Amino acid sequence: MRPLFSETSVAAVRLIVAVTFSVATIFIDSRFDALTLVRQVIKTALWPVEQVAFLPGKVSTEVFGWAQSQELIVTRLESLALENERLRTEQLKLQTLRAENSELRRLLGVQERVNERLLQAQIERLSNDPFVHRVTINRGLLAGVAAGQPVISADGLVGQVVAAYPHASDVLMMTDATHHLPVQVTRTRERAIAAGVGRMDRVELRNLPDTVDIVPGDLLETSGLGERFQPGIPVAQVKEVIRAPGQPFARVIAEPLAPLARLSLVMVDLSEDEL
Repeated sequence: MRPLFSETSVAAVRLIVAVTFSVATIFIDSRFDALTLVRQVIKTALWPVEQVAFLPGKVSTEVFGWAQSQELIVTRLESLALENERLRTEQLKLQTLRAENSELRRLLGVQERVNERLLQAQIERLSNDPFVHRVTINRGLLAGVAAGQPVISADGLVGQVVAAYPHASDVLMMTDATHHLPVQVTRTRERAIAAGVGRMDRVELRNLPDTVDIVPGDLLETSGLGERFQPGIPVAQVKEVIRAPGQPFARVIAEPLAPLARLSLVMVDLSEDEL
């Protein structure tokens, strides 16, 4: 038996009814605001659903923003660290330049006080052997440097040139264990030989009579004997006088006036060639 209404007719009727109801609802709501309460109820009921639906997007946005902020912070920290290192390097360079300028002013002051031919030089290398106190300076034969010339600083004697090359020279410091220097006590004019002992902060006067007039604080200067160093160059300051009971000789320990371990600039006394 054939049905009275086909499935197509039922669907069409449902569509017409739905459209008519929707249009009527829109018309009534627009004219009389009859569905405001209904909308509020539905919106209130659907609010948790909306929040749950929006939650993944909010979370992803927050995570993305946090990741971006962390990346910016890390980048900024790296930039600040690099800038800090650069500033520290510049500060160290500035300190070095200040120290060199101060040393240059002191060397110039020495050159103005004495009537000598002094050649400024820079220490380029130290001996690799801790028991050999030698340095290489950046002045040589072409600048008038020759073996045997004294090398001084703004504070006092450093040593003497032992080998000269065209553009450099080797200097043996007075603290080297093989170096012996004729000196005299500035106060009493007592003469002695200052011997290096292989320490940058010490020279010793040996085989002095037990009755020698020398006390801690006395200054030592070159005596001019041997015609290697002109007299009057400051050398060291006496720190200790050792007199052993029953021994005929005293032992004197002195500290060089020039800071040998920290020197960077020195002067070569070219006038020694004229002696």
